[in-house]
Parts: sequence; C-alpha cells; structure tokens
Amino acid sequence: MDAVAKELDMPSVRPNQRSFNVALDVISKSAPRVNISLASYYDDVGAPMDKGKHAYNPLYAGRAAESLLSRMLANNFRPDAYAFASVLNTYQRIPKGRLEAALAADGVVRGMESLHFHNRIDDPPDVFHYTMVCACWSRSGEQGMAGERCSEILRHMQDRHKLGFARTKPNIRTYNAVIDAHAHNGRLEEAEDMLISMVDAYESSAARSMEGVDDEELPVRPDSFSFNTVIQQWARSRAHDGGKRAVAILDRMLEFHQNGNADVRPDDRSFSYLVHHYTKGSGRMAPNAPDKALALLKRMVDMYWQGYKDVIPANSNRTNPIFTFTSVIDAYSVLRRADAGDVGEELLGVMIKLGRDVPQLCPNTYTYLSVLYAWSSSARVDAGERATRILEEMESCMEVAAKEGRESIIRTTQRCYVLAQTAWARSPSEKKAEGALKVLEMMEKNYQNGNKDARPTVQAYSMVVNACAFADLVTDSEGKSVKSSQEIQLKAFRIAQSILHRMEEQSMVTSMIYGTFIKCCGRLTLPDDIAAESATRAFEECCRFGLVSDFVLTQMRYALTPDKFLDVLVKSGYERDSTGKMLSRDGKRMQRVRWNHLPISWRENVDPKYINDGNLK
Repeated sequence: MDAVAKELDMPSVRPNQRSFNVALDVISKSAPRVNISLASYYDDVGAPMDKGKHAYNPLYAGRAAESLLSRMLANNFRPDAYAFASVLNTYQRIPKGRLEAALAADGVVRGMESLHFHNRIDDPPDVFHYTMVCACWSRSGEQGMAGERCSEILRHMQDRHKLGFARTKPNIRTYNAVIDAHAHNGRLEEAEDMLISMVDAYESSAARSMEGVDDEELPVRPDSFSFNTVIQQWARSRAHDGGKRAVAILDRMLEFHQNGNADVRPDDRSFSYLVHHYTKGSGRMAPNAPDKALALLKRMVDMYWQGYKDVIPANSNRTNPIFTFTSVIDAYSVLRRADAGDVGEELLGVMIKLGRDVPQLCPNTYTYLSVLYAWSSSARVDAGERATRILEEMESCMEVAAKEGRESIIRTTQRCYVLAQTAWARSPSEKKAEGALKVLEMMEKNYQNGNKDARPTVQAYSMVVNACAFADLVTDSEGKSVKSSQEIQLKAFRIAQSILHRMEEQSMVTSMIYGTFIKCCGRLTLPDDIAAESATRAFEECCRFGLVSDFVLTQMRYALTPDKFLDVLVKSGYERDSTGKMLSRDGKRMQRVRWNHLPISWRENVDPKYINDGNLK
C-alpha cells in the first residue's frame, strides 16, 4: 500500500491504524499453520533473513507481527491495545509452543510498558495482555522456569493494580494460566497450592459476607477449568499418590459446588482423567486399580442420573465416552480377574440404558469385543456359555437391523467368535469341546448368511481342537479341579478328530493344528490303541505336508513312549544317530531330537513363527 501510494501520489491509499490492525489479525490467524513461510515478506521489507534456512520456522509469524508493530511506531502511529494483543496472540497460537515464543511475548509486554511510560502509546498493558503472556509460558514446556515466571507476572499485575492501573487486576483466566503453567511443567504441588488458596480465600470471603462483613474486593473464584487442570495433571503424573491427589481435588470441587457455586461442577474430563489413570496410566499397577476405576465410573453415572448431564455429554467433540467404559472392562480383563465378565456385562447394560439419551454411548462392535475379552479372561465355569450368549445377542441385533433396512453398528467379526471360543477353552466346563464347536458353527452360518467379516479362519478351527485338548480337567461342586469322565474326554477327542479331517479336506492344516491334535492324544484319557494310532497318523500326515515344527515334535514326545516315538520317527524316514544310542538302557528316556536334524521334506513348509530358534543352533 505504501508503494502504490507513492507511485500514484495518492495519500488516501497509505495504510492507517485500521490497515495495520487487519494485517496483524491475519498474521495471528496464520500462526497455527506449521508450514507457513513468510520469508518473502522479510525480503520485501529488506530484513536480513536466510530464506532457505528459515523457510518453515513457526516463529516467522510472530516476527512478522512485531515487524509491522515497529513500522507503525516508525510511521508515528500509536498502536492500540488491540494491535499488541494481536502480536501476543500470534505467539500464543504457535503450534506446540516453545521457549522462544514465550520470551518474545514477554518482551512485547515489557516493551508495551516502556512505550506507555514514554508516552509513545495511549494504552498500558492490561489483564488481557499479561494473561496471554502467561499462556505462552504455559505452552513453552520449560519446567524450570515457566511456572515461576508466571507467578512473577501475577505478582507484577497485582503490584501495578495497587499503583492505580485499574485494568491489571488478575482475573480467573490469569489464575488459570498460572495454574496451567505450574501443572503442565512439573510443578504440581504449586498448582494445587494455588488452587486451594483460591478456594479458601473465596469461601472465607463468602463466609464473612454472610456475617454482614463485605470485602472491598472479592477474591477471584476458581472455575471448573481450575480444578480440571490440577486433576488432569495429577492423573497423568507418575507420582505414587497421583490418583489419590486427583480424587481429593475432585472431592474438593464437589464440595465447592455444593457450597453455593452451582456453575463449578465436574464434567466428562474430570472423571475420564481419573479413570484413565487407573486403567491405562501409572495407577494401573496398583492391585485394586480396576476396582477404583469402576467406583469412579459408577460415581460418574450416578451423578448423570442426578442431573449432572455434563459428566456424560450428549455431544462431545473431545473423546468418545465409550472408551471410558471399555477401558474399565479391559482393566479387569488384563489382570484375568474372575469377575471381569460380570463387570463387562454390568457396564454393557449401563451403556445400553444411557445410550437412549447419549447416542455416542450406544454399544458398538468394539464394546462387545471388550465384554467378550472379559469373559475369555475370567476362566469361569460359565464363561463359555455367557460369551456365547453375547454372540447370540450381537447376531440378533444384526438380524433386526437387516429387517429394518439399516446398517447395524454391531457386527460379529472373526475376533468375536475366537474370543468366545477362548472363553470355552479356558473354562473348566465339561462342555468346553461342544461349546467351542458350537461357536465355530455359528461363525460358519453367519458367514454363509452374508457377513464377510465372520469368515472362518484357521485360528477358529484350531481353537476347537485346543478346547478339546484341555477337556480332561473340570471343576467339581466344591470348585476343585478334577479329571473329567472318560466319556467326556472321548467325545472331545472325536470332535478334535472331525475338525482335523475337515481342515485336511480344505487344505487348511498348519503345524499348530497338528501339534494341538497330537496334544489331545497325549492329554486325554483314551484307549492306548486310539491315542497312539491317532497321534502316529497325524504325525505321518504332518511329515507328508512338510509341517513338522518343534511344537509338533514336543507333543509327540509327550503322546508316545520313547521307544514308540523313535519307532515312528524311523519308519517315517528319520536316520538314527550313528552311535545307535538314542534310548537309555531302561527305554524310558531318549536323546532330544533337534528340529534342524529332521529331513528337509518334513519341515520345508513350516511357518517361520512356529520355529524355535533355540533348536537351530
């Protein structure tokens, strides 16, 4: 504009105060874009800048804003408070923050004080300017000085207010910026002390007011952000008492709310920070961490039903509340707690009820997977049956949605069925073999009905055989582990045998399948001829397909006596040790057969993940 005005001799085109303010505002809004390049701007104004070296420096926006401010002063303009605020806002909006931005913002305000003192500008810095500087320090990541510098700025504002600068009295935004600077930069004790001091000061003032004694100036009242900042950082900290301190702040927040501060109340973040601490944060290592997380979650739900709708907002732009619920379920599952499945189903019911008011909480596939995982981890007698019912419920939801012509948010996937099979396999139920088979049949039927996500996998078939292998142990009426009847074990073996035949017919066999089937032969109480013949036949087929892994060899060693095992190896083409000393004198022990000593044709198709590297030496 300057160049045009000179070239055309049109003074009216020269930039004025408003022009500069608009330009500053544009630069301020450009600061969040990391890939901004203002090198050409510096070239235009003749600034000595290495364009290539600094082409993507995020501080360019702030430097450009300060350059415009300098030009305003050089042209005898008197920048107003808005112009300085735009420069500070530019530094505040720099992505991720940095020390240089905080120092630059600090310098801008000190320069503003000096310019006002020398009558170069009309407006001194006010609470708005100082607060933005504190925000820059909060984002700087400087643990050693950010909080301390913000406290100095706060004291400086209070001193200037006493000197007569009316608009420098710190407000709640200022205090929040200082608390944030302490909390986010490793000074949690100072942040909590400041918050509690604010609460005590305000409550004391309110108490005096009730007695008829009014203070000349009311203390600043903390808001929800003040409490949530401290709760969040205690919950994120690695301090051994971080969770306890965060819960104490939440309790103090509720107490403050009940003492007449209706708008200061917990929201979804207040509880989600704490739940995360005990489920995925540093507090998860505590033995009772899942119980604490569940208690907090129930407390949140109770508050929602009491009318505190902010704790589970109907529309949230932050995080999906489903993850708060599923993280609690997963915390029980990871520790393999016996009550994991019960907790999962209880919270699933709560989510279904809440989902009528909060659409984001309507259970989806991810939610049901968490519940299935909980049952698969519980090792309860009824775990398989309960997991199967969950699967049936999911399939029912899909059928209803299909009839109504809409897409269901609940879909059974391969993992859903495998988790249900795992629940059967780990349960000490005498029906585990039939249960795992039933789940496989459900999977096959669902896939045939058009659900491509439920396509049966090798793992699904393998899980049935695995369940059969552990059908030898059940729980009696007293909860003790005992041997199951021979009838149950023989039935489980027949199921494993049928699955192996189906997989061979479909060319789906793997080393793991053969090894698990041979484990059935070794673990289950079967007539000797059935066990030995079945294990031998499976091993021979395994050799023919080139799928003999170390796992297969190990299971054969357990399934057969040493002499029979050696005899099967030799008949299948294995060459004895040249010394002939493969067996001990009593025939009860034999030398270990190393995997890499086997004929290449036996192991040529083994998946590398099934190879025990220790046997390749």
